[in-house]
Amino acid sequence: MTTQQLEITVSDHQPAVVVELRGELDIATGDSLRSVIRKLVHQGRAKIVVDASDLRFCDSCGLEALLDARDDIEKAAGCLRLTGVHGVLRIVLEATRLRGTFSIDGTPVEAVAAMVVTDSHDVSMV
Repeated sequence: MTTQQLEITVSDHQPAVVVELRGELDIATGDSLRSVIRKLVHQGRAKIVVDASDLRFCDSCGLEALLDARDDIEKAAGCLRLTGVHGVLRIVLEATRLRGTFSIDGTPVEAVAAMVVTDSHDVSMV
């Protein structure tokens, strides 16, 4: 049985980090995503955009990895946004009724902009 690889690219887009996924997110690759997210959170980078534009496949184990990432980020008082949700990932999110669990934007630029707007709303005037 051959398993498609998952390529994960991390790039800094202040104030957020964009984690780009290419390939398949499944039982064989979910731990790779978890590891990358936990490392970023440990480094204090808890505003994370996961770009699924180049994701070809996602099963329930891949969805579980995304949910774990969201939980780790929320525990660190951070924010997770998904972008490029399409194909099987979109179907899995809709079939499980978990689409509303994630903030979803069209592009990483839109997601980072939404984080900037959210940050400015969180600042209180003294």
